[in-house]
Amino acid sequence: MKQVICLVFLWIFCSNAVAANENEKATAEATVLINGDNVTKAEAAVQSGRIINGVGVDIARYPFALSLRLDGNFYCGAVVISLSHALTGGVAVYRFRDSVQRLTLYGGSKSATSGGVLFQVIRITVHPNFNPNVQVSDFNIGVLAVSTNAFGGRPNIAPITLTSIGVEIGTKCSVYGWGRTNVNIPGAASTLRSAEMIITSGGTCAKQWAPLAVQITSNMLCAKGVKGADLCYEDFGDALLCGGRLTGVAFLTNSRCDNARDTAYVKITASSIRSFIRSHAGV
Repeated sequence: MKQVICLVFLWIFCSNAVAANENEKATAEATVLINGDNVTKAEAAVQSGRIINGVGVDIARYPFALSLRLDGNFYCGAVVISLSHALTGGVAVYRFRDSVQRLTLYGGSKSATSGGVLFQVIRITVHPNFNPNVQVSDFNIGVLAVSTNAFGGRPNIAPITLTSIGVEIGTKCSVYGWGRTNVNIPGAASTLRSAEMIITSGGTCAKQWAPLAVQITSNMLCAKGVKGADLCYEDFGDALLCGGRLTGVAFLTNSRCDNARDTAYVKITASSIRSFIRSHAGV
């Protein structure tokens, strides 16, 4: 894919994403199909993925994890942050602001496709500084609203507390989602998975992504997978937890899902990100 940022934004978008060009050049063309729809170059950058070299986990311990569906099909990840709101990547939902009926959230099960509860998304709000016309935009965050208190009183569905403090380089964290477990095999993972991540420096991360013309900003947080773990297609919107609190929302990973570059997350503590979430979700 061009600039192979395909998962960019973990552009972990969707189940039917096309594999990126093996040459992984910044000048390569990106062509992606998401559930049969042609997407723009910017949207291609946000192709989804799954957690590579992760382990299966119990939804009862991580009830904040949601899968986002497009037209009934697994699309990417999302995170419960209140009884009526969830977070995901802005690029994943920006183009559906006027067709919100196409999106649903699914939670309460370790499976992304069965055993849980379905919720209709009723409103999409994307950060006002998100730019849909660039390949990898800053401020890549969106709030999804469901019916008032719809997440309340449901088995294995509960909000995660948002962190209020930054994390130091070297901090051990974990990411959760249903992204691809093999870059060459499409489709959601059979069960919710987790992988351990180590927080890395923004400078190191920026150097890794610079050849692909991706800018790492102060609104982003980077991490390296432990034991070869990496995010992959459809992991866009996955939750990064540090110290048991939501610290980041996945949006960028290498198209080969091979741990060659640090993964990047929208930083929850960035002032513009935090104020946006508070304004539209009340938390």
